[in-house]
Amino acid sequence: MKHSTAVLVAGMSVAAVGVAQLVQKHRHHKQDIDTALSRFQIEWLTRASSDPLEATFWAPEGVDPAKYQQMLSGNRSFCQLSLRYRLGLVSRRQLAMYGDKLMATDTCRAYWERFGSYREAEAGSRVERQFTQAMKDAYLRATTLAA
Repeated sequence: MKHSTAVLVAGMSVAAVGVAQLVQKHRHHKQDIDTALSRFQIEWLTRASSDPLEATFWAPEGVDPAKYQQMLSGNRSFCQLSLRYRLGLVSRRQLAMYGDKLMATDTCRAYWERFGSYREAEAGSRVERQFTQAMKDAYLRATTLAA
């Protein structure tokens, strides 16, 4: 191999490693932001699901604030599972199992019945759509078996 070819190959290797590091750094930064935003949302859901005044303020028209508190508690469970899935800590098989466990509760089913279509419309990324579809499928399994 010529000296110039070896230098070119070495330079391309260094550049490839640099690009890979930049991609990894960008992915990690996105995960950090996603985690921070999810933490804020989960903290608010915790507060609103335990504070009757907060629930009264945020409850949609026609929804009893006490019932809304229960729904927010269910939403908190979905948000926690969604974050774990987006970070790659839950496999698709596990997601289906956890979805079934959540939908076995009245609280989570009530939340999904009322707000599931909103979550479907809101899901942007492929991973968010996969999560939402898995929860929708779990809801359908739970409600079909209960009928």
